[in-house]
Amino acid sequence: MRPFRALRILAVLVLFTGVFSVVSIGGHSNPSSAAAVPSCNLQRFAASSSVTSRPGGTSVRVVMASHYFPRCQWSGATRYQFLNAQSQPLGNAFVQAGAKSVNVNMTFQVVSSVSTTEGVLCTSKVASYLAVIAPTSRRVVKLRTTIGVCVNGATKWSTVDSVTFPVPNRCTSTSLRVGIGQSEGAAGTIYYPLVFTNVGSVACTISGIPRVQPSTAGAHLRVGPTASLRDFSASGYGQSIRLAPHAQASAAYGVAQSANYTPSQCVPANFAGVTVLVGGIGQWWTPLKSSTCTKLVSTFVSGVLPTTNGQPPLS
Repeated sequence: MRPFRALRILAVLVLFTGVFSVVSIGGHSNPSSAAAVPSCNLQRFAASSSVTSRPGGTSVRVVMASHYFPRCQWSGATRYQFLNAQSQPLGNAFVQAGAKSVNVNMTFQVVSSVSTTEGVLCTSKVASYLAVIAPTSRRVVKLRTTIGVCVNGATKWSTVDSVTFPVPNRCTSTSLRVGIGQSEGAAGTIYYPLVFTNVGSVACTISGIPRVQPSTAGAHLRVGPTASLRDFSASGYGQSIRLAPHAQASAAYGVAQSANYTPSQCVPANFAGVTVLVGGIGQWWTPLKSSTCTKLVSTFVSGVLPTTNGQPPLS
């Protein structure tokens, strides 16, 4: 995808459209939310494991996390399968009894707890991996250490104790930093990525559409109208993104050049920075020198994306 290709198409539309609503982060609903929720693609989850010995067996804890999905469905039919060092199956795959499908929304973490049981009637094998197998995808997780697992027969030597979906803390004013990324011009508009960085020590979530106001330095007085909403892509509505410590998300902020309008229509004025409001989280001012119209809306912003350049992630 060429840089800001999707944005360039809509940049032309900006000049011919009128009134647009401005929505703070967390306050915009996705018009496509009624669409079918896709199955979680396990290949897009990062995964780690921990192993704990206990009397009569071993407990395995698997943590899977991803911010690629604004929303996906974790199937209750997801299976688990121990594998040896050559990634060959050991014994039968197993599922959590009575588990139901869950829409993973506003969280992007799945924690599975698996127990193995030892017994005198079992055939013991050494497992190096645990495969998590959903109906449409599969993810192999390396165990922190090799373990012995029982196989053969009808006995359920391994069981899924629980699968939980912890919700990371929402990003706060102290855990989030806002800056400006590398700009790029297209079709009479300059695009500036608003980059949100988690500077905290724990994971947190960010979502929605920023409210961006051109303003002066010092007192941060308003210069022209607040940026209007633009949905630049299917991901541009700003669904929840999980940010690990030091991870980043972004939103595209577009500034149409004043020369696109007649002076009487526009009445341009310079601004020294932008005030970025994140609903329920905080407000930031960051330097950005440019010009905006004061008589009509000539700046616009997309929802947050799991990238650092204001563009949708490549599929």
